[in-house]
Amino acid sequence: MKLTPLNIVIACFLTWTISEWGNDQLIFSWWKVLLFLVVVSAVDLLFRSLVRNLKKLWLNEIAFILIAGILMIVLKNIWR
Repeated sequence: MKLTPLNIVIACFLTWTISEWGNDQLIFSWWKVLLFLVVVSAVDLLFRSLVRNLKKLWLNEIAFILIAGILMIVLKNIWR
């Protein structure tokens, strides 16, 4: 299995979610965490099947992470 930026995102998100597990004020419900993991895993598999070159795969996935992050910030500020 190749290490890709989306795999790193999944690992960091799971680590953060598990570290917050004992906290009474969970930010996300469990179904949202599972939905996020399924969507990101599906996008990772899609990128792997479409892009064979590892360098291009990394660039595409990093671009996807940046665009998705920017869109989340913009949408959060619009609906505030």
